[in-house]
Amino acid sequence: MRSAFKSACGFSLLELMISAVIGMVMIAAAAGVYGRALKASVVTSQKAELQQDFRAASNILQRDISMAGAGALGQQGLSNGAVGLPVSATLPVYPCSGLTTCNYINGAPVAYPRVLGAPYLYSIIPGPSLGITINAAAGPTDIITVNSADPNLSLNCYNGTLDATATIATFQLPAVLPGTCVLPTGIVTPQALNDAFVGLRAGDMILFGTNAVGVVTGAVTTCAPTGGNVACYTVNFAGTDPGHINQPAVAVGSLKPYASAPLPSGVRLLSITYYLDISPSDGVTPRLMRLQSGQLPAPVAENVAFLKFTYDVNNNGVVSANQATLPAGTTPAMITKVNIAHMSMRSQDNVYGGYQGLDLQTSISTRNLSMQQEYPISGSAY
Repeated sequence: MRSAFKSACGFSLLELMISAVIGMVMIAAAAGVYGRALKASVVTSQKAELQQDFRAASNILQRDISMAGAGALGQQGLSNGAVGLPVSATLPVYPCSGLTTCNYINGAPVAYPRVLGAPYLYSIIPGPSLGITINAAAGPTDIITVNSADPNLSLNCYNGTLDATATIATFQLPAVLPGTCVLPTGIVTPQALNDAFVGLRAGDMILFGTNAVGVVTGAVTTCAPTGGNVACYTVNFAGTDPGHINQPAVAVGSLKPYASAPLPSGVRLLSITYYLDISPSDGVTPRLMRLQSGQLPAPVAENVAFLKFTYDVNNNGVVSANQATLPAGTTPAMITKVNIAHMSMRSQDNVYGGYQGLDLQTSISTRNLSMQQEYPISGSAY
């Protein structure tokens, strides 16, 4: 006898296969959408990080370059906005750090610019094609050095004298501050020259008046003040600095003319050089480096793959714009504008095998030098 109830039927094999295929298609489509969304998120995050790093690096560059010449390297003298360095067979070189190294630029020292054979320290020192080559097709990169007075140390409040060897200076703080004394904002008493934070240290470059430069070659020590002075410090300017700025036996461009005599009022220079190098951690990643005076160089940004500058030059009223190298008959003292022609920056490679890139092109007015060109000191020569 047949049952009155029909047995329940399941899905057929064909129906299961069709369902599985539809499900797989839907999963694949969802996976594709998710993958594209994830890639878009990675790229967006990468672009945002790159733009932030790029903005930070360009801001630091613009800040330092715009201050070139401020408070130092006036227009007095033959070089118009420069100070002479020792004239000898041993050329002064830059940039240097501490007491040992002067080879940060492309692994070799770089000599200061020369006029008629004499080296000079300028507010801006161009370095076209003196940097490393990262991309052979693009060619070598540029470097740039800018110099200005450091407003954070009141060295100009001290009276300095040099010993007979022209290697040891004694700075004494008078009870009545001289007219040259300029205190930083918020400071009521000149800082000690051996202050742990703003005091002099080995490698610091000191500009005396408008015609002499010395490099500190050791720790600053205290001494007994004399003649009613209230503080005394001894600073070494031995002929051992790696940049060959201190050459006490050389009569021209050194401190020797002040041996056994008072020193002109001094200011500490901020000598800042920008250049590219390759990160030692992986031997691949290019970096924008900043070297300040005698300190160790510090990375500003990673993955800066190209750096090129041009310059606007005012030669006695005749302006030449966007010069990769300075025209004949001009000097770095005539620069009124620095153009970052190309600063190319790229991101790290992402998991999708690509990276983002940006290229900066901007102009930076050198405020101090521009004003000197517009309102030159009477009697100065270009």
